[in-house]
Amino acid sequence: MSVVGVDLGAILRGDANPSPSHPAPALKPADGATISDAEHELGFALPPSLRQLYEEVANGGFGPGAGILPLQEVVRIYRALLTTPPGRRGQKWPLHLLPITRTDPGHECIDLNSGELIFWDEEELANGASDKVWKRSFKREAPDLGHWFERWLETPSPEQKMRESMQKAKLEAMRQTLAYWRRKTPEERAAFGLPETGWENVLFGHLGIDLSTL
Repeated sequence: MSVVGVDLGAILRGDANPSPSHPAPALKPADGATISDAEHELGFALPPSLRQLYEEVANGGFGPGAGILPLQEVVRIYRALLTTPPGRRGQKWPLHLLPITRTDPGHECIDLNSGELIFWDEEELANGASDKVWKRSFKREAPDLGHWFERWLETPSPEQKMRESMQKAKLEAMRQTLAYWRRKTPEERAAFGLPETGWENVLFGHLGIDLSTL
């Protein structure tokens, strides 16, 4: 999980410019004692893929949304869900689902049996107290941690979405402007100082955009 010249930790945290020349505050990996203590309190070993993330990346603070929880929080939340069943009719928390994020409300969980990522949509419980609604609140997100992270890394950030939206608006404005001047006669364009040929480049050539596509 490394790429030459790229700060993997920055990528996993979702930094817009993951450059090693401008490092963000370092997130520390979980040491062996922290992992052992967590596994002892949970009563089972962490799935290998999850353990690798804690050992090699950081003890929480990276990943989709608010990021993966620190191990201490994972233990606390898991035990709290077991102690106080969250179903509206007292439905018990599935032992095989380990919460690894807090989405408030809800949690992303890793299935200890299959390795799948399951989203517990707590808001779904507003639709009733039946077992059917309870089961429907657990939604498959990804087949494993790798696919979950890949999908997140491929999702445009809010900044990227804003840039793309602004670019689309800019191109649409150019398209409308060109359509306006194309409806003019050469004489009308000349009255505004535009040449008979190449007037499109006079208006927008400096932008380096292929005007034939507009």
